[in-house]
Amino acid sequence: MGIPVYSGELSRVQVNALAHSKGTAGNNVIGLTQSEVEGKVTTQIWSVDMGGGRRCQGLGRVDGHWRLKDIVVHIASEYPPGGCNYAKIRQHEDEHVAIARETFQRWAPRLQAALGEAASRERPMLGTTDPNQMKRDINERLLRALQPTVDGYKAELKSRNAAIDTTANYRLVMSRCPGW
Repeated sequence: MGIPVYSGELSRVQVNALAHSKGTAGNNVIGLTQSEVEGKVTTQIWSVDMGGGRRCQGLGRVDGHWRLKDIVVHIASEYPPGGCNYAKIRQHEDEHVAIARETFQRWAPRLQAALGEAASRERPMLGTTDPNQMKRDINERLLRALQPTVDGYKAELKSRNAAIDTTANYRLVMSRCPGW
């Protein structure tokens, strides 16, 4: 789950630009941790032909699977492995890795619960809707119902990361090595 992949391919300028493109504040970003959750919701629909082109259809089963994809940790190429600066940047970025993992572990059950709750609200429908369209409609409703939980996860992740991305914390990290 969320294996960190460390990269020293980007320069300070490139790491900074990438951070800004992702909405990260700061003018001197030298390390950046990127995490992403991959989710998939699959449904099975049952359908009974009622005659006259009408069907009674409903949600038979729903499964949700979430995983934390590999976590990409960029450390500016000006700080190669083996140096004090690299070690301290990596130590700070590893805190972000831990936050990504812990936050995902805390929210994955909430996503599953929200999916179950949304599925329980689905009721059979009588009509002429094509079963494939019915499945798409149900999937859309389930995904919409998950959005507040997804937003909550993202907000907590952002808040926890911001708590360690402070000027005071950066000064502390930089004070641990000569030659910044």
